[in-house]
Amino acid sequence: MVKITKGDLKIGDSVKLTDKNGQDFTQVVSSMQIERTAIDIAKKGDEFGLKTEKEVKKNSTVYKAS
Repeated sequence: MVKITKGDLKIGDSVKLTDKNGQDFTQVVSSMQIERTAIDIAKKGDEFGLKTEKEVKKNSTVYKAS
């Protein structure tokens, strides 16, 4: 689960994540869900699932890449 603390996140945005081995990687957001319902945008305060290309380290911070 991801929780947004600032701004919003949309399908097509890029995010920076940390994989289970501690290596950072960047990917484009292709799929997000809240309670198993697909969403196109997540706003401040939302908690949602994010499809990732690699297994992500637990409790890692997700950053919106510019």
